[in-house]
Amino acid sequence: MTTALSPAPAAGAVPTAPATAPALEPAVDPTRAPGVGGPSLAAARPDPADLDPHRALRALAHWRADGRDAARFPYRAVLGHYRTVGKNEVGAELLDALRAVVPAAAGGAAARLLADWLPQVVDGARGDYDSYLGTPVYASLAASDSGAGARTRQVITALLADVVAVEAATLVGAPAGRARTRAALRALTAAAGLPTGGADAAGPQAAPEDPAELVRACADAVAAARDTVAADVLRAVELTLTPTTRCHDEQMFIRIIQVFEAVFAAVARSIGAATDAVATGRADLARELLADATRQVAGTSAVFRVLTSMPKDAFAVIRANTDGRSAVQSTAYRTVERSSPQLHRALLRGPLAEGELRSSMRELDDSWGAMKRTHWGITMKVIGQVRGTGGTAGASYLRDAAEARLFPALT
Repeated sequence: MTTALSPAPAAGAVPTAPATAPALEPAVDPTRAPGVGGPSLAAARPDPADLDPHRALRALAHWRADGRDAARFPYRAVLGHYRTVGKNEVGAELLDALRAVVPAAAGGAAARLLADWLPQVVDGARGDYDSYLGTPVYASLAASDSGAGARTRQVITALLADVVAVEAATLVGAPAGRARTRAALRALTAAAGLPTGGADAAGPQAAPEDPAELVRACADAVAAARDTVAADVLRAVELTLTPTTRCHDEQMFIRIIQVFEAVFAAVARSIGAATDAVATGRADLARELLADATRQVAGTSAVFRVLTSMPKDAFAVIRANTDGRSAVQSTAYRTVERSSPQLHRALLRGPLAEGELRSSMRELDDSWGAMKRTHWGITMKVIGQVRGTGGTAGASYLRDAAEARLFPALT
């Protein structure tokens, strides 16, 4: 698997999972200290009941016998085992039990959440990009957005709050993760609009160096950020972490890719709505939508700083365990790149003059290109010139793709 922003190949060239299971690298040694480059907290300090699938199996059996109410599904027992052993090590008995779960068609929001969530835990070692990230769960949240991108902002805030909380939990006694934690805290502060000034602020200039003080600053920022997020968004974020390995870094990796997917989906929606606005001559609305998309893309720079903290050997473990789950499968990314020329064509055919939107379109194009170039640079740092998954040529593929413009015909 490449990193979060691998551009998609031509239509029809999206890879599928390999016919045979990949040879898996061993997970990180759980005897090492948890944190950056080591195991996750769940792997290093497991609840004994989560080490084998029996608690999850018993909870599922009880749930089935008790009426199969989606609102009472035993998520905690299932996820406890998954996060302790890694998704690729979950046995056939639990997988079969989960595959037998059929949410009621008329079960309301709880049944819809269960139906969206199940693909993430029944894919075994042969899943795809969407099941790796829990994309259906986030798609349902986006569909219920009342407008102005409120859901997207809340999703990004909740995801970054989770990164900060998880990273801070490993800091005491293992200060090697300080740089990542401070970067994550800065990204959360920006995304959630938290105060950045004053002695008690958790902003970019105020993130403490001392591990204990940093832990306290993180706790304050996480609590403040989560207070701005709806309960159903927090629940979705809570459920959509099923790493394939016991590697601590994979938890951060998943969350950061989920952030990027939220950005891509928001940008795609903005471009689609701007296209409709152009067709009806609403230049002000189109400019507003494009400006919002540009802000979303520009905000990824802080998120990239978190991603750059991943050690090469940790990424190698994740990469070996996620074969077939390539970001070239991102529907939202492809939608952005394929719908942008449609916006320009609508502008040329519609009642507006090209000059009315030229500046807004160029700003979005420039931000999108800068994001892709940053991704290329990170890829060179983390994986070098090795061949990418999904049939891509790795860093050289990203370098070429970074030169592609959203609006190549813009005058």
